[in-house]
Amino acid sequence: MDWGTFQKWVTHPFIQAGMVVAIGWLLGLLMDRFGIGLVGRAVAKTETDYDDKILEECRQPIRASILLWSMWIGVGMLGPHPDIGFFLKGLLSSWALFIWTRALFTISRIVLEWLAYIPNRFGAVTQRTLPAWEMSAQLMLVVMTAYFFFLCWDFDVTGWLASAGIVGVAVGFGAKDTMANLFAGVGILADNTYRLGDFLLLDTGERGRVTDIGLRSTRLLTLDEMEIIVPNSAMSTAKIINESGGPMECERIHIDVSVAYGSNVDEVRKILLAVAEHTEGVMLNDASRKPSVMFAAMGEFALQFKLLCYISRPEESPSVIDGLNTGVYNALNDAGIEIPYPKRDVILHQSD
Repeated sequence: MDWGTFQKWVTHPFIQAGMVVAIGWLLGLLMDRFGIGLVGRAVAKTETDYDDKILEECRQPIRASILLWSMWIGVGMLGPHPDIGFFLKGLLSSWALFIWTRALFTISRIVLEWLAYIPNRFGAVTQRTLPAWEMSAQLMLVVMTAYFFFLCWDFDVTGWLASAGIVGVAVGFGAKDTMANLFAGVGILADNTYRLGDFLLLDTGERGRVTDIGLRSTRLLTLDEMEIIVPNSAMSTAKIINESGGPMECERIHIDVSVAYGSNVDEVRKILLAVAEHTEGVMLNDASRKPSVMFAAMGEFALQFKLLCYISRPEESPSVIDGLNTGVYNALNDAGIEIPYPKRDVILHQSD
């Protein structure tokens, strides 16, 4: 190959475009190996690993962006038909936008978790408000992605924004339930009605631990390992008992015990306390939450007592109640104390 042929070959648009793309691929590789690698070695020395996760999420988008940028230049060097060039450049821009949007979804979640775990620094970002901030960040990213997508394809954004009000009204009527759930979810998070990990008792009788607070619904995991999905609009109007509320998650359970009249009250009290102290799951190491017995009432046919015990987690209540009932019944039988049941005397009068 002589010099003229080589020069003609090198100056061919397809060859130049291919060389530009190859250079872009090589630059992306060098950036990943040396640029990001150098920064990675620096952030590896920090105490937290959140910055390492953010840098790792940026690796693939940066390499892809450099390659797509070189392909953009290559399309311009080829000089295709304006319609074809517009389509190819719009496709490359949309591809880059999609890659960065997906990465920013993950990065925003990592940054918010990082801020939430920094003590006494950002009071508005806490474990309670973290789901609300994540939803806000995701909604903002979706709106920004839609806006830049329209710009990539040269849509009239002003016209779209002008018609957004009419479309919003139509969508609002068509998806009023979805919007109600959305605003109810924001209200739940803003009001701190409950948070992730709380154990709830609904007014419909379901009990479970909160595993997710989403845009549309709240998910509870019951003691039977079944997931209950409740719309946020229903959760915002329901009467909810938060068994994880208060200064501690522990809660007190009540065991009703009836003994026959004539029984020694002090002996019954001693037996019930002994049963509580030997039942697995009952809190004994907290002086303010030790088991106690209350002489509740003198009923129609029995003396009524209440055995009050604290447990550390609401999930333990079924097993602890079973252990206490079993222990009380056996202990009273061993002590010869009668557990009465209702009795009625029926007298029949013979009529003349």
